[in-house]
Amino acid sequence: MNISDKLNSILTEYYSGNKYSAYKKFKKIYLKNNKNIKLRYNLAVMQQELGLLDEAETNYISLIESNEETKYKINLYNLYITKKLYQNALNIINSIQSKNLSLIQVDHDKAYILYLLKKYDESVNQCYQILKIDDKNVSTLNTLGLCFLQLQRYDEANTILLKAMSLDSENIIILNSLGRLNHQLRKSEEAESYFDKAIKLNPKNFETLNNMAGFYLEEGDYQKAINFYKKAEKLNPYNSILINNLAKTFIFVNDTKKAEKYCKKALSIDQHNDEFKKTLSLILLKKYDFKNAWLYFDSRLRLSEFSKKNPTLKLIQKKIPKNILDKDSKILVIREQGVGDEILYGTMYLDLLNEFLDLIIECDERLIPLFKNSFQNHKDKFVKLGTYSSDINKINNFDHIVYAGSLGKYYRNDLNSFSQKPYLKNIKNYNNLELDNILSTNQSLKIGISWKSFKNRYSSEKSLSLNDFQNVLNINNAIIFNLQYGNVKQELENFTKKQNHKIITLQNLDMFNNFSGLANLLKNLDLFVTVSNSTAHLAGALGVRTILIKPTNHASFHYWDYENGKTPWYKSINIISKENLKDKNFIRELIKF
Repeated sequence: MNISDKLNSILTEYYSGNKYSAYKKFKKIYLKNNKNIKLRYNLAVMQQELGLLDEAETNYISLIESNEETKYKINLYNLYITKKLYQNALNIINSIQSKNLSLIQVDHDKAYILYLLKKYDESVNQCYQILKIDDKNVSTLNTLGLCFLQLQRYDEANTILLKAMSLDSENIIILNSLGRLNHQLRKSEEAESYFDKAIKLNPKNFETLNNMAGFYLEEGDYQKAINFYKKAEKLNPYNSILINNLAKTFIFVNDTKKAEKYCKKALSIDQHNDEFKKTLSLILLKKYDFKNAWLYFDSRLRLSEFSKKNPTLKLIQKKIPKNILDKDSKILVIREQGVGDEILYGTMYLDLLNEFLDLIIECDERLIPLFKNSFQNHKDKFVKLGTYSSDINKINNFDHIVYAGSLGKYYRNDLNSFSQKPYLKNIKNYNNLELDNILSTNQSLKIGISWKSFKNRYSSEKSLSLNDFQNVLNINNAIIFNLQYGNVKQELENFTKKQNHKIITLQNLDMFNNFSGLANLLKNLDLFVTVSNSTAHLAGALGVRTILIKPTNHASFHYWDYENGKTPWYKSINIISKENLKDKNFIRELIKF
């Protein structure tokens, strides 16, 4: 058999399904004829299909160096997309376009790569250029719709994606995009309908199975999510992102053993992935393995969501310590995320202040009066966020800059290291005549309630309605105070008229901006019942007896995610479920005084 017949036989074997066996035979022939460009190209194509991406990449680069043929470059940038090296893909695709070739598919691929690079405005412009030539290009319409989704231009995203669907009603990619859009808008029935249709069209489509799993995860139907993730895993057992999502889902069903197994598998595939490291840190925190958890927790600093919330990160990055802090160092501590997290990590400030003399702590200015009042010997240490961290010249005066959440690895390495005492003190001489008058004329049980969380990805999952608090509102011999910040006046009025409950709102207290006044109210309560929000943290830090209604598991942060109804961060807080709140006997038993 001559070489041509051998190759045809091998290719027939390859395309009949015996891919790896045929590939090894093909490679043997190539190695004996390694100057043959056609053989090298076919070898690279096989390697790309078989997932041997590094070898395929080497061959494509060599082919391009000898001949800049467009098909080599197209395959190479698609390989880079698979490897998630999107900037490399963009560089290659730009080199094709520099030849002024009119290739609609290449133009569309560039729009898609820009989308993957999160350069949404550039991708939108690229899409519009293509649609001027071909206004029925479904792939481009899909990319445009996805960009609008990321830009939170939801109406435009819906219009564009529905147009794409009108052109191709059985396009699985479009159905998935419409499912994602409606899921983002919390239109659960519509989202499920689109995903269901995609599943019926192709029950073995990886993207649809993965999206369906993500949908059920966010809906709190964790077992269905696991089932769909496992179906997707069978199709692509080495997809590290999917495996990490499976790990996170097992956290939500409190199966830390399987969660850790899957997370470590994801890390074995992609050992440098910071999202996976963060997942592992959450698993270890749930297991009370604090010492090891903090080793991975700083991976959050390298995630895009962290840099969005902490815009000075780029300025201070070089000052972040890798290991121990020198006792003689000049240190700046920066708050992170929201006020709730700042209060939480503030539980470690006394440890820090007792150890380091040359120290400044930047914080939300609403908390400064409380911090100064609580740390009487260290009043000069607290300054407004950005005082130093937004000025490169001031930054250079510090030896180390530490985000507050990173203090855990220094001060909270086992359960015994957590403080058992509240660290915040309300301001003793704080006056609120309205509250004082109410308290002086009423000896009833004083209960505060808060039922909403705002400006958070999981706000809806964390929030409740006033109707959910009926068992608390019906407690005999109790006066109820509203501790809910935000615009809830109309909601309160509507509820109290219908239900004939009296809920007191202090008219002269700005609960969003006046944390000293809020602390004063909290300290005068016998009980505070709340959802997960910043006021819950303030109550815990003040030592106020608190019942916290835990959000759905996927919306719970690590500090509330313990099965025993307690958190090591705040001794005075009891954590219950939404179901517990609606159980009249459970609430009566829990609230006994």
